Amino acid sequence: MRLGFTVTVAAGLFAVAGCAPSGNSGTGSGGATGAGTGGMTTPGSGGGTSTGSGGSSTTGSGGATATTGGASGTATGGSTSNSGGASASGGQTGSGGRGGAATGTGGGTASGGRGGTTAGTGGAATGTGGGAMGGAGAGDSYVANVSVTVHPQINTVLVVTWMQMTQSTETWLEFSFEAGNVMTSRHQPGATGMHRDVVLGVPGAVNVTLRIMNSQGATTVATKDYTGMTKAVPSGMPVGTVMNYDATLASPDRWLLGAVEDSEGGGDVDYYRATAWLFVMDRKGRVVWYWADPASNATSGFVRQARDGDYIIVDKRSFSGGGSTGVVKMSLDRQYFEQVTVPGLSDCIDTTTDGSLLYDVDGELRERNKAGTVRNIWNCHTVFGAQFNCYTNTVTWNQKEDTVFMSFPEPRMIVEINRATGMLVAQFGAGTGAWTFAPPLTTPPTAWSFGFQHFPNLTAAGTLLVSSHMPGFEATNKPTANQHAFIEFTLDRTAKKLTEKWRYTDGPEWPHAKGMAIRLANGNTLVNYGTGGVIRELTADKKTVFYVKFDTPTGSDFYNKMVGNTFFVNDLYALNGKPK
Repeated sequence: MRLGFTVTVAAGLFAVAGCAPSGNSGTGSGGATGAGTGGMTTPGSGGGTSTGSGGSSTTGSGGATATTGGASGTATGGSTSNSGGASASGGQTGSGGRGGAATGTGGGTASGGRGGTTAGTGGAATGTGGGAMGGAGAGDSYVANVSVTVHPQINTVLVVTWMQMTQSTETWLEFSFEAGNVMTSRHQPGATGMHRDVVLGVPGAVNVTLRIMNSQGATTVATKDYTGMTKAVPSGMPVGTVMNYDATLASPDRWLLGAVEDSEGGGDVDYYRATAWLFVMDRKGRVVWYWADPASNATSGFVRQARDGDYIIVDKRSFSGGGSTGVVKMSLDRQYFEQVTVPGLSDCIDTTTDGSLLYDVDGELRERNKAGTVRNIWNCHTVFGAQFNCYTNTVTWNQKEDTVFMSFPEPRMIVEINRATGMLVAQFGAGTGAWTFAPPLTTPPTAWSFGFQHFPNLTAAGTLLVSSHMPGFEATNKPTANQHAFIEFTLDRTAKKLTEKWRYTDGPEWPHAKGMAIRLANGNTLVNYGTGGVIRELTADKKTVFYVKFDTPTGSDFYNKMVGNTFFVNDLYALNGKPK
């Protein structure tokens, strides 16, 4: 059901947030016996009022006041030039008006009106504007029939529609829900006709002020302010609590996207049974987007940002074994939404830049290309035998070498497969033919091995990151504080050796299942503890600078809401498109 809102004008909010209201026209008074018309201000962002008085024997004051969003002194937008009455017949000689010194950003210096040399009929005053930015209201003629409604499926998304009356180069939304935080949607061609855009990145149950922007060459104009209000997030959704955030050391990314199950927690309970949710939260822990499909009893934990377009993709399978298996592809506003059936999908997925889907079926690595053709790349049982435990908890594509990492947690083994040829490139951990480990940087442990490891992946520098229980603590049903590690290894492909470079074990949390670590662009590392329900952003010197917990109120703190894949996003509109 689409919920309508009464559109109202909300002047002043964007002034607080750093955007100025529109310019006003100025009026100058002429000589004693005649009224002179002051200069008209060309619309600009915050052009003020300029008044000059001439004539008689009094001193006229020029345009001394200019406002930007209500502040006195600075005008943003066009410059204003007023000239007072040029001449007057009769009367006494009057002194000229005193010019107001207002400097316009994007325009020139505003000079006040100059009074008439003699009293009498004042002459006309002319204002010359011009500037790079039009203020609020200057763009009203570009649009009509503006509507602001709550998205029918997502309470935190506002849908804005309007009729574009005048063609512009580009059009977009500018919006805010709190002081000092003005955001914009993506620019789109400003063709005439109906337009639709969405407000993303806003929490539930807050008022939003927005305006429609249009650019025409070097000039940008804005409509008056419109308002809408998001609705609260669904009451049954698990919401994480931000325990710590250090903006000075954290990555600049604004949002965290991930998956979380509404697990019972509190003990070694039966995970993979409760409703799985996708979420986007900001750095304050406020949910700004979500998705779930409770009716299907689907497990959805391996959410990924697509590499072939502006959308997300997630696995969808019933862990009880019933129903169909597949993936869901969607934009955040669900204008693009596609469900693809993938028979036999076991547990994990990844995507490639050409739009292919990589996944496993009982230990067999498969690829489904964009056209829907499926091929078998590599088979675990063929290589390691029919009795080998080929359950894999990770499929991760390495774009640089076009290889695929798979993790087999029970036999404590990781393999790297050539995507094109299906050849085994490398084997890490246990088993005949596995690479060796160099001695650990510090002890314990005395030697490296993997324990119920998860999510092996390569960093941009070519090092291997793994989430793993420490040697001697491999039993995943026996949680122990500070005995789960996120480890970085360098790879010597000639000597076939892994050498420890970095390790984090300071967190007391424990993942009975899942867990992952990825390296961020600023050098920090984003980790999560799966069933431990904790997400941390770590600096290179192991300081926690962002800490989120999906807690359960009772039982063992080793078992909380189960967290799936998580990653940071700095542009939500990069997830609001479709495949290319």
